[in-house]
Amino acid sequence: MNPKCLTRLSPFTISVVALIVSLARAEAPTTELLGPPFESRSAGISLRPFANAKEIHNAGAPDQIVQFVSDERRWDLKVSRIGLTDAVPLLTVKDADGQDRPGLIDQTVGQIKRSLPGAKILRQDTTNIGQATVGMIVIRYTAGAAVRLAQHALIQSNDQLYYVLEFTTPGRTDPDAEADDPGEAQSVQAFSQILDSVKLLDLGSIRDDQVARLVRTRALFVNWQPTRLRDSLVPEQWLRLVKNGKDIGYSYVIEEVDEPRGTSTGGLRIGVRSRTVPDAGLQVDTETWMNVSYDRKHEDWSNVILLTDLKQGRHDKQTEVGTSRRRTRPVADDVDSTKMSMVDSYELEVKALGKTSATPPKSRELPPMYLPQALGHLLPRILPRRDPKTFMFYSYVSDQGELMARYVDVGPEKTVTLDGKSVRAIPINDRVKYDGSVTTHYVSPDGAYLGSENKDAKIQIFPTDAATLEKLWKDVDLSRPKAVGDKKD
Repeated sequence: MNPKCLTRLSPFTISVVALIVSLARAEAPTTELLGPPFESRSAGISLRPFANAKEIHNAGAPDQIVQFVSDERRWDLKVSRIGLTDAVPLLTVKDADGQDRPGLIDQTVGQIKRSLPGAKILRQDTTNIGQATVGMIVIRYTAGAAVRLAQHALIQSNDQLYYVLEFTTPGRTDPDAEADDPGEAQSVQAFSQILDSVKLLDLGSIRDDQVARLVRTRALFVNWQPTRLRDSLVPEQWLRLVKNGKDIGYSYVIEEVDEPRGTSTGGLRIGVRSRTVPDAGLQVDTETWMNVSYDRKHEDWSNVILLTDLKQGRHDKQTEVGTSRRRTRPVADDVDSTKMSMVDSYELEVKALGKTSATPPKSRELPPMYLPQALGHLLPRILPRRDPKTFMFYSYVSDQGELMARYVDVGPEKTVTLDGKSVRAIPINDRVKYDGSVTTHYVSPDGAYLGSENKDAKIQIFPTDAATLEKLWKDVDLSRPKAVGDKKD
């Protein structure tokens, strides 16, 4: 088995690795089993999940698009998109030397047998959904005291791109019984309907849009000269965080010039102290510092998060530290180790520490359009405002622990209502992932920040002053945030 393929198939190890099958002889009630359509334009797939499913995003591995669950039924549907490093056929074929070249179905079945030696493979074959070929397998296995039925489908877009649907449901109580089990029959019928609803979308228009955005982003970076960046700084800002019309938090922001030191050419330094009370029992305090050089070659940031259980008085402290560096380094020639060549590298390392545990550092090679954290904070104020344009960046998203695409659209000036006031503003739509939830930032025609809103989360952010926050929050802390190392944990 190709080890590179298995590395990319890591989501399968979370539950049973298998491909899907339909048990044609099984019959079930003909009631409607599917819910409303789901579509991901960025991933290139649409389908209808099972009825009354709870939709979960970003809960699995990076390749996972979405997950649908029903705690009552104990049904679980995962949808993933897997791009393989090497071309792999769906079915086993002969190579030029007459040797078997294992296809993805056989590779996956082999992995199932190794990870679940007691699993019973009920079927393994292929079918078609429209123009797409689908590899199918169903297995029954025991997890603890429960019997589970795992139906999976590998939908082939090409030899390097597959979509995976993984549907896990309760299995029959007596696996050896000859009669059909009504529960299994219904889950098989539901999955058959789900597969029939699958459509692979054309990614060509999205790819063209991404290329155009990246070209504009490259030009934008050239225009971010030190004077432009320094002029955008606001020494102090006070912000209200509002949800459903109720204040749930605040932020105090400091923006300043980071003077040159040693070999450093200087840059920007931004500090943020925030407090949110998302519900009556939880308080979240954060202290953040973000440093970046004017040329974006050097970046450091730190986040200190303190979670307080207000009912029991318990605290949980988490720390994240990130560093990115762009440099030229010597690399030995593959053929002649005495020869060296200079290679450009742009890398990010993130370390996360909890109160009682630490996770291994994350290292990522960065694309040219990577947006450092400090510039991401300033973004609405340093974008061109007079000419509506679209851009694309790559940002590290702490909540996901991954580098993700960030799409930004600068709109035309218009009249909007913010915090009960009618103002002229330029809307800037900002989202992570192509079809992600949109946060709209508003800036005045002269570049002043006016506020932000996310309609999905029903959250708004408004500029304010210290006196207002002191009235809203009796124990407000508007002191300068501290960086990691400034005080004892």
